[in-house]
Amino acid sequence: MDEQTKTETEILREHIVWLSSELEKERLQNRHSIEFLKQLINPEDLGHAISNEVKQLAYQLLINHHHAERSSWQSNN
Repeated sequence: MDEQTKTETEILREHIVWLSSELEKERLQNRHSIEFLKQLINPEDLGHAISNEVKQLAYQLLINHHHAERSSWQSNN
């Protein structure tokens, strides 16, 4: 392996590590958002304190997220 190829490989490795860490951050943020939406629609949690309109919006966001996740799984297989 020549020096330029080694350098390119190292740069690619760094990019992969960075992308992996960014993906993990996004997954964690997504998980927190989903948990918050679930709290909003749960009457034993925050759901008792918000209007039905807000609950409907939170529920719709959860459904949309579920459909998007399912679509991404199907397109990856």
